[in-house]
Amino acid sequence: MSIALDKKQKIKESLKKTKEKRKNQIPKVYQLKISYSNLNNQQKQWLERVFLEAKWLYNYTVADIENRLNSKTEKLKQVEIKTPQGIETRELTCLSSQMKQGILDRIKKNLFDLSKAKQKGIKVGKLKFKSDYRNIPLKQNGITFKVLKDKNRIKIQGLKKPVRVLGLHQLPDNCDIAKAELIKKPDGYYIYLTCYIDKQNEKQKQEKINKPIGIDFGIKHQLTLSNGIKINYRIEETKRLKKLQNKLSRQQKGSKNYQKTKQKIQRQHQKIYNRRKDIKNKILSLLRRYEYVLIQEEQIKNWHSGLFGKQIQNTGIGGQIYDLSDQKGAVISMLKKNIETLISVNRYEATTKICSRCENRKEKIKLSDRTYKCEKCGLVIDRDLNSAINILKIGLQKVEETTIKNLPTDCGDVCSANWRHEVEQVKPVERDICKAKWRLKEEQAAARVLGSNPYVRVSYTSVKQEAPNFS
Repeated sequence: MSIALDKKQKIKESLKKTKEKRKNQIPKVYQLKISYSNLNNQQKQWLERVFLEAKWLYNYTVADIENRLNSKTEKLKQVEIKTPQGIETRELTCLSSQMKQGILDRIKKNLFDLSKAKQKGIKVGKLKFKSDYRNIPLKQNGITFKVLKDKNRIKIQGLKKPVRVLGLHQLPDNCDIAKAELIKKPDGYYIYLTCYIDKQNEKQKQEKINKPIGIDFGIKHQLTLSNGIKINYRIEETKRLKKLQNKLSRQQKGSKNYQKTKQKIQRQHQKIYNRRKDIKNKILSLLRRYEYVLIQEEQIKNWHSGLFGKQIQNTGIGGQIYDLSDQKGAVISMLKKNIETLISVNRYEATTKICSRCENRKEKIKLSDRTYKCEKCGLVIDRDLNSAINILKIGLQKVEETTIKNLPTDCGDVCSANWRHEVEQVKPVERDICKAKWRLKEEQAAARVLGSNPYVRVSYTSVKQEAPNFS
């Protein structure tokens, strides 16, 4: 009894130390691709088999949750599955008990989420059977998996030899590896490593721009920033994808050729998704550098149902896009999830009709009018840029008890305390030079982050332009 109590006490102390340590750390997921060309036949067969067995175990448990969702299921060596020929018994030779436990824990979590949704009044159904299982949890570092960084390999429980992976160089030296997931995608197999990194080290890596930024989302220019930077990108369906879809429509459903073509289509969708995801990650990396990010709540569904459905589909600004593993990949939803200092402006605010300098309001402005001309103060400015500056102004009014409240907001020169202090330290003649330096810093950051992607075009427009008075 004393040995058991000592063991429990040690576990409690270890958990307490880990919790204290995690307070000064942030989680980060690293995506590592398994090098398929370096796998032997036994490893290839094992990877195919383990995902097949995971599907059998999941469907077996879901078929009778009340009697099968228990600790006894973790020890099962064989399960019964339904086939066109009837009920058959299949052996579980590749799945370890920890992997089985991870799959069962995931079913429990899904049931818990369904019950919570039901309590809120949302109509929910039952858990459905899966035709394909693509995510196997590896819970314990050192047992279900082991990272061999010096050899660029990872040892997975059930495989005799470790598998070679690409991307291990991304891992910092002092990171704590917590858990992993074995992922199956149309373009190969991956291992997602969850690591904990010190907050201070992570913050020092990223260059900060101590200014707030307003963003206007649009069709012609996907993102227009209040500093005059415009970001355009569009990833359309490839010609090969259209040919494969036409070929699939002529083939017999369920045949071997049908399945082969379907896999090729999935690979094409995966390529398109990877390109879009890379663009979104780069946009997020750029915007995280700013002190505050201000956006307007957009009704993207109305854009979809109008004349611009295909353009929105190809850019994935606000709604859900095709994603083989995660349906929440849109730009707006990603910003809301990942930027802590994000401020939203009500979508009914007339940011397009109001002059960003004198706040004069136009009654009507056509969609074809790409330049905003103010009849009162004579300002001529890009329509989207004018809207972005207005979003910045209105959004900053919502910020309370911060260093940027009640600061002057003259045509985009909205600044943080650090930026304003630096500008005010110089003479009025040198003030324009100081502002130009800050603008150059922002343009260089945008070019450095987004310039590596060939599908992104970054352009710059003047923050304000003077014109003769129309009155």
